[in-house]
Amino acid sequence: MDILLTIIALTIIYGTLLYMLFKIYDFKKMIYLSFSILIFFVFLQIKIFNNLGYPVISELPEKFNILFVKKSDDEFIVLLKDISDNSLPRLYKLKYSNNLEDILNEAMSKIDNGKRIIGIIDHSSVNNYYGISIKDMKKIVPDK
Repeated sequence: MDILLTIIALTIIYGTLLYMLFKIYDFKKMIYLSFSILIFFVFLQIKIFNNLGYPVISELPEKFNILFVKKSDDEFIVLLKDISDNSLPRLYKLKYSNNLEDILNEAMSKIDNGKRIIGIIDHSSVNNYYGISIKDMKKIVPDK
């Protein structure tokens, strides 16, 4: 609910700024100023949505744990945990492809069978656009 109020407030501020620009300045300056405000507003909205729980389209981390996969119409929504830092898990949108579906189905079946896996980005792989490959992790059993 708070994010909705923030977006509504930003939209009202944006509209007020545009109205003030149209009222005060001549036409040529208005176009430049309103275009720059529009770009700033869109940039701000993208950054706000990237910090929320919405899936992002940004680049995948180099090494990650796959926690969950959901197939949508023409995309996958994947919950990943970056191994290199202590950040929270993040949702990513991935475009659909048959090879990617096979890789993600294999990963989820291994997770369902109790195996520990790690996802690695390997751009030399031509199997899929994202370069995702799944590796099994060996279980380390402590000595008695």
